[in-house]
Amino acid sequence: MKVLCTDYADIAVPAERAFSFVTDVSRWPLWFSPVVCAQQPQDLPLALDEELLLCLHTGRRRWQETFEITRFLRNAFFSLEGSFSAARRIDFRFEQRAAQTRVACSIGYPVFGGIIPALLDATLARPRVRRQLRESVTRLKGLLEEPAESASFAESFIEELHASAAAPEQEPVSLTQAAGAV
Repeated sequence: MKVLCTDYADIAVPAERAFSFVTDVSRWPLWFSPVVCAQQPQDLPLALDEELLLCLHTGRRRWQETFEITRFLRNAFFSLEGSFSAARRIDFRFEQRAAQTRVACSIGYPVFGGIIPALLDATLARPRVRRQLRESVTRLKGLLEEPAESASFAESFIEELHASAAAPEQEPVSLTQAAGAV
């Protein structure tokens, strides 16, 4: 049995920017909850039939898996399929909608062993995957929509630090001097 979890976010950026951010797999650990590390073995630009090495986690369990890019249509689709398990998939879809882009993400994975594993998946694993997917899409939206604000905050903080460091130090005034001045 194959399970599919899907979520989406409407992001106020062009589809090109959202697509380039999502296809930069080195950033995946920042926003994509199940991914601990992502890399391209050959350091080539992403293209159809290229392979990616992902280190994934579920709870305390971590594993590495090789994914192949099975669908790559610039600014529209980006799909990965597990090299050893065709049932394990990660799909991204990008739709330009006026000033916003809808980014939809789907994660598909297999459940083997009959009714008991299927019930365990429905009660434990699937809600966790849905929650992680929702958090990931929300984090992606935040990273794409708010970089200018966080950069301006960082710049203003650095300017304050430089201003305070450049200000001449004043000698401390003792209480007796302050009292005599009054």
